[in-house]
Amino acid sequence: MELKVKHPLSKKEVKEIIREMGEIFGEEIAGKMLSKKDRVELAEFDRTTDIILVNGKPFFIKRKELVFPLVIALYGLSNEEDLRKWPRRVVVDAGAIPFILKGADVMAAGITDADENIREGDFVFVVEEDYGRPLAIGVALMDGETMKEKPKGKAVKNIHHAKDRIWNLTVG
Repeated sequence: MELKVKHPLSKKEVKEIIREMGEIFGEEIAGKMLSKKDRVELAEFDRTTDIILVNGKPFFIKRKELVFPLVIALYGLSNEEDLRKWPRRVVVDAGAIPFILKGADVMAAGITDADENIREGDFVFVVEEDYGRPLAIGVALMDGETMKEKPKGKAVKNIHHAKDRIWNLTVG
């Protein structure tokens, strides 16, 4: 499968993505993800999902009007940053990793830490606790504080993970 570029994004659309990433992660982190000078294009992945390319590389996933960094983009940033301290992170233990990489939702029992500001319905990213490498992105099924305290139940709906179709397309 190959991404089909639909069109370049306007400067206004790029500014909006920068603003959204600034609200989620803070201005400094948003600046590391995207700048006004970058070439930004929209590509179709499937009927419900678009991929936003930054300087020709897949960087963001877009579903409906929600935009969030791809796992591969977060992986690149994790070489310079400790994602275990970022907003919107959910940290899991080693026992959860193989299940998440097969597409399983994140269970509360495997969570060792989470951003307490996460609200149910937020886009979140999942990292492993030892090195802070990103594993998946998903939608929070409970708030961050509950994720840390609740011993069971689904905490994050997995929508994109390392080694899935989007990952294979973006790293190839």
